[in-house]
Amino acid sequence: MPERPSPAPLVRRTTHALSADDRPIRLPHTEFDGAEVRFLGEPVDPAVFPASAAELWHACDGTRPYRSWSSLERELIAGWHAAGLVVAAPPPRTQPSSAPVFLSPHPDDAQLALGGLLARFGGRVVDVFSHETWTRHPHYRSRPALASRLLLEEERVACGVLGAELTVLGHLDAADRAAWREGYFLEPHAVDAARATEPELFERVTADLAGEVAGGRPVLVPLAVGGHVDHVLTRQAALELIARKTLEPERVAFYEDMPYSLFADAAAEAGRLAVGPAAAAPVPVLIPASEAAVRTKQEALWPYRLQVLEAVSKRIVRHGRRLGAPGWAERLWVLPESADAFGELASAAAEEAAAAG
Repeated sequence: MPERPSPAPLVRRTTHALSADDRPIRLPHTEFDGAEVRFLGEPVDPAVFPASAAELWHACDGTRPYRSWSSLERELIAGWHAAGLVVAAPPPRTQPSSAPVFLSPHPDDAQLALGGLLARFGGRVVDVFSHETWTRHPHYRSRPALASRLLLEEERVACGVLGAELTVLGHLDAADRAAWREGYFLEPHAVDAARATEPELFERVTADLAGEVAGGRPVLVPLAVGGHVDHVLTRQAALELIARKTLEPERVAFYEDMPYSLFADAAAEAGRLAVGPAAAAPVPVLIPASEAAVRTKQEALWPYRLQVLEAVSKRIVRHGRRLGAPGWAERLWVLPESADAFGELASAAAEEAAAAG
């Protein structure tokens, strides 16, 4: 009889300790198989997660501060946090009435690009192509229904960490659409193919987004750096709403798609846009973040275990340090019409980052 493999070691991208007011949230990849606990399909060391602790693990739903448990329970939860089985949401904060709407082509796009801004201001994330099955993880490749459910659960946990609302539109990811079986990345000169290839889908997405951007809040739109067709369709739908005068350009800014902006030229992509009455290309504005917001972004990226590599998350954080040096920042691209509104947002973020040291 072959020897049973030993439980896989668990690691985390962040190593800070839980604070008393943090609210632990369990990750959805944990399974209970009789007396055994598995995470991402692999057995978990019983010393880290005894099967008798299942009730405690289920109670980690983001509603209770860490200090509210007994010392023995806190010890277990701290071990889970260190191992990456739970993440920590900071204490809830009141969202301003002007908190932005983030148009996210897929679950994880808004958080990868603007997790620091979300941590500071909150807002509502609108996932457009949210029905996904693609995963890097071998355990889930043969289980597409489970992968699809977990990808959305990852998104809900991340939004819980960031204090963001979530709207899921449910459109099918390009990787699962017949039109893009040969590849779903477009060259810059071919972005019109996204709309022309799937005109009915484009109209449905545009109609859905018209309802989501109503109400006067700032709207953050993917710049579509890298040319992923779903990012292009989301951006082009927003531009169509501007052309139809459903979405005012003074409410719009574009964000740099991650991780594509690490390898492609965001400035060149912005230069290809001509938006609004002035037909002007957007210009860059840095949105600073405090170290606490950076930590919260890192914590919010940890749940994305099925698609996002740890190395990618680390590169995104390092990119933010290069942008904001000597601090940390994320970058938006704003129109002349929206420069004042997003300039005020940048100033507010900078003041908080400075006050936090």
